[in-house]
Amino acid sequence: MDPSSVKFYHTHEFDAKTILEKYFSTTTDEKIFREIVLFPLRSLQKLQASGNIKGGILIDFSTGPSLSHLFPICEDFHDITLLETNDFCIKELESWINKEEEAFDWCHLAEFHPELEGYSEKWMEKEESLRRNIKHIVKCDLDKENPADPFVLEKADCLITVYILHHISEDKDSYRKNLIKLSSMIKVGGHLIIVGGFNATFFSIGQHKYHALNIDEDYVRKVIADVGFTIEHLQTLESKLCHDDVTYDHLYVLTARKVKEVKLNE
Repeated sequence: MDPSSVKFYHTHEFDAKTILEKYFSTTTDEKIFREIVLFPLRSLQKLQASGNIKGGILIDFSTGPSLSHLFPICEDFHDITLLETNDFCIKELESWINKEEEAFDWCHLAEFHPELEGYSEKWMEKEESLRRNIKHIVKCDLDKENPADPFVLEKADCLITVYILHHISEDKDSYRKNLIKLSSMIKVGGHLIIVGGFNATFFSIGQHKYHALNIDEDYVRKVIADVGFTIEHLQTLESKLCHDDVTYDHLYVLTARKVKEVKLNE
């Protein structure tokens, strides 16, 4: 694959509905849905049940206008800020918050929450809880000194980032830099949750291929420690996919506690 033909998530715009239909909808390829959506969702359900991740403030920085990963943990945080690089994704998120008719419908996830299965009214309560707790949707650029400029972020008890670190980091150095930028948004003692793919190369939106950084578990473990975190949990899933739209050999959900501040020049 010609590297010059690959687009970057944070610099090339796309239709938000396209990524939702491709990876998060009822028409998504079943194997893709079970790995990319259900694996992190179930991992986060277990994490929430453990009681180890909680607090007042949560920041989310993830690929696409996806909300699936927030449903398991939304009731543990009363102040949620969504960071997004793409204006179309921001519009889609705002559409869902405002219950607009054309907004993406997430109710198909209800059947995958065992404690909610068969109880549609409880799913509605879950959606309302997430809507109520999302306080801000903010355009983000990690290349800026204040990535949320002009908005000033309050330090979070937890920051969750789903896939996007692999999509916006051009190489290992930029992955480390982006991790430090995200770390600056977290309180010492707070948690970082990363969902990503090991040995990924690209993913598709519509007819276009988008960059995914190819890194392995050893590198991720090392860089997480280097930027001031202690890993508390790492769950992996070996991919069973053989698909032209997305490539990786394992998905992972990593939970780490911030133990110290690390600056970009360290």
